[in-house]
Amino acid sequence: MANKTSKYFKYAIGEIILVVIGILIALQINNWNENRKETIEETAVLKNLFENLSLAKQQSELLILQEEDLKNSLIFILGINSTQAKNNKYIITDSIFETTVWDLQTNLPTLNTYNDLKSTNKLSLIKNKIIYKKFNDFEFRLNMLKDILGDRLNVHQLRIDAIAENEINFIPLIKFNIPTVFIENEEANDYSKILSQKKTRNLLGMKLSFTQDVINYRKNVDKEIQELLILLTTELQNR
Repeated sequence: MANKTSKYFKYAIGEIILVVIGILIALQINNWNENRKETIEETAVLKNLFENLSLAKQQSELLILQEEDLKNSLIFILGINSTQAKNNKYIITDSIFETTVWDLQTNLPTLNTYNDLKSTNKLSLIKNKIIYKKFNDFEFRLNMLKDILGDRLNVHQLRIDAIAENEINFIPLIKFNIPTVFIENEEANDYSKILSQKKTRNLLGMKLSFTQDVINYRKNVDKEIQELLILLTTELQNR
């Protein structure tokens, strides 16, 4: 009887051990599957971010070039570059004046994928702490750019647009956008005289200063995008 009890006890212990081993193996397989799913999802997130940031980089470079063009145009019509200062001869046309005074770039690089992932908390899938932190730095730089763009726009709308109302005959400038209009009877603008006025020069000088600030902030964002692309490329290559 004692031998039978001992056998049953050993059998029961063996069964329990087998069940425990089976449970542990199942848990291990489940954990492996979950980790595999997370890795696949994380890789997809990284690839989507890389594609979005690659496009944003191209847009960022173009926006910087447009800002540089505006900066150079402002310097030109104000007559404050070294070449103009020496010969004091330069011609300002209606189209140059119109473009320089009223052009204002407020766009940001398109970041739809990044914004979608952020709003759905999918960025938390990124396990690489360096990349995750870099996105925080990128967000900080982007918000600073948004602020300076907003400040420049406010000054432009409140102050610089007044030049069109008070200082010039705006009708000749319309021909730049609508070539078919008849402006021969309109009084021509004397831009040398207009741009010699202290108020006008100061307002355009403010726009020039703001534009340089915007260029600096755009370059900071562009640098963050470039560094993120390098980090993402390395991370994806290691998978």
